[in-house]
Order: sequence, then structure tokens, then C-alpha cells
Amino acid sequence: MGSRVKHVDIAKGVSIALVAMFHTKLRIFVPDIVDPLSLFRLPLFFFLSGIFFSWAAAPGAFISHKFEALLKPYLVVLLSLFLLSFLSGEEGLAERLVGIFYGVGDTIEWIPMWFLPHLFAVFLFAYGLFRWFKFSDWSIGTKVLFLLLLLGVGSEFIGTFWYREVSFLGNGYQLPGLPFSIDILLITSVFFLFGYMMRDQVVNFKPNIWLFLLAVVVFLIIETLTDARITLNKRQYDFSLYATIGAICGGYVVITFSWLISKSEWLSIIPLRLGEASLFILIFHNIINTLFYTYFSEGISDVQILTAIAFLCFGLSISIPLLIRWFVVKSDLLALLFLPAKVR
Repeated sequence: MGSRVKHVDIAKGVSIALVAMFHTKLRIFVPDIVDPLSLFRLPLFFFLSGIFFSWAAAPGAFISHKFEALLKPYLVVLLSLFLLSFLSGEEGLAERLVGIFYGVGDTIEWIPMWFLPHLFAVFLFAYGLFRWFKFSDWSIGTKVLFLLLLLGVGSEFIGTFWYREVSFLGNGYQLPGLPFSIDILLITSVFFLFGYMMRDQVVNFKPNIWLFLLAVVVFLIIETLTDARITLNKRQYDFSLYATIGAICGGYVVITFSWLISKSEWLSIIPLRLGEASLFILIFHNIINTLFYTYFSEGISDVQILTAIAFLCFGLSISIPLLIRWFVVKSDLLALLFLPAKVR
């Protein structure tokens, strides 16, 4: 996703680990640790995705590259699962196939993969904004006002299409959001564009201890004293002002920690590997965690043991995808299916 900057890659690794953690049983056993992270885990991912955004390529080349990077692995995995279901004679296949191309969390089998088509939509939105509306030439004040407008409108109407009743050809349906989750585009694109605007500050990051402490205190106050929550897949952006401030503060804390970790070779190893394998962690972490937790927890009722199992399965859910990525990189066929041509 652009130039390599060590602490940014580490932050990506931390971010994808937090995403995976949210989908484990740790959310049940240690909710006071996992739930507050929802304020910044996905906003940070969009922020980091925007840092090295470039619109230099021609439209066709840009769309082709983003399709290969995001939609190709999405379609390969979900259509493969669909084919297995077809061969096993399962029912409801037409609806499942439509759900794959609709591309939201509630219409696909592996829910976390909703992020891939949505990020594709965010890239297209940003590309159009820069290429045809010259966003990069706007004054800083105009950019800030525009982002505030997007965020205000997006948070106000976030639930407009969430299971909204519609009629089509005389039949009634409930929309689980818009295709590719574009009904939350105004929110996610704000964090993406903010990442682009803060590129120089992040790339040349220098931690400020007082700003760090302020960010920690403000985040804890918002988490403790407000009901601010961000769960974008479920169209939740509660108490938008506090949620946005909390997301920014949490993101700053993660980037500061990532910068500190980057100064140590041995501390950097794991988060860097996680950042490199973020696509594979996103795709496979949930099914890996589910399978292993179901197996290890069978017949066990002790909460402490179950908590330990949950931690173990979380570790497996982010480490096994590293092995999957290794096999993909080593195999020409798998690389063709999962990776863009440039990476291959």
C-alpha cells in the first residue's frame, strides 16, 4: 500500500490484531479491555490506508489495481465457499450468491470480509475527489470544513439504509445497508482523507509526551463517562463528537507506541509480520478462531480456563494467517489468486 515506513507498518500490524481480537471470545471474557478498542480500531485502519494514497494512475489502471488488491481475494474466497456449498447440495444458494456481490457483512459467509469491498469503494471515492475535484489543491480550511461536513452528514444518517423496508417488483425486502456498505462511506472516507492529510506528520512522526498523556486521559474520560461507540458494520456511530475525538486519541496512542516499538529490532518483528499479512489475517482470523475455540472449549465450563483458551485462539487466529501468506507467496497459482500483479 505504498512506501514502507517502519512505524506505520507496525501500526497496521497492531490495528489488524485489534480487529481480530474484537471477533474472538475475549470480547465476552474481558469486555472491559476489548470493547473500548472499538472506538478506534477501524477508524485507525482507514486512517493508515489513506496515508500513502496516490491518484497518479489513469482511472483504468487505478481501478484494475484496487480490484486485484481488494476485490479479487474477496471474490476468490467467497466464491470458493459458494462452490463448496453448491457441490454439497445446500439450499438458498441464489440468495447467497447475490449477497456476495452485494458485499456487506450481513450478506456474506465470512463477515469481517465486508471491509474489502468497502475499502475498494473508499479508494474510488477518494480517487474521484482528488482527480476530478482537485482536493489536493483546496486550502487546509476548506479541507477541514469538507471533512466535518462529511462526518456530520454521515453520522446523522448512518442508520438510514440499515434494514430499511423497500419494495421491488411487488415484493418487500429489508436492505442490510447499501451495496459495498457505501452508506457509511461519508464516515470512513473522513478517516481515510485525514490520513492522507496527515501523511507528513505520521511519516516523520516525533512523539510528544504531553500530547500522548492528554490523548490517553481524554480517551479514558470518553470511554468511562460517555456511551460513544463505533461499530461500522452494524451502523453504530453513537455520540459522534465524542466518538470521533476518542478515535483520534486512540489512534495517536497506537501510532506513538508503534514508533517506540520501531526503535527495537526484536519488538518490531511480530507487529511488522502482522502488518505484512493484514489481508490474510482479515480474511482467515474469524474462521480460525471459531474452529479452534469450538474444539478446545468442548466440555469445559471453568471461566478461567475458557479465558485462557480464548487468548490462545486469538494468538492462533493472527499467527496461522502468517503461514497462509507464506504459502501464497511461494505458490505461483495462489499468488495469482490472492495478490496483485505488482506484488507477485
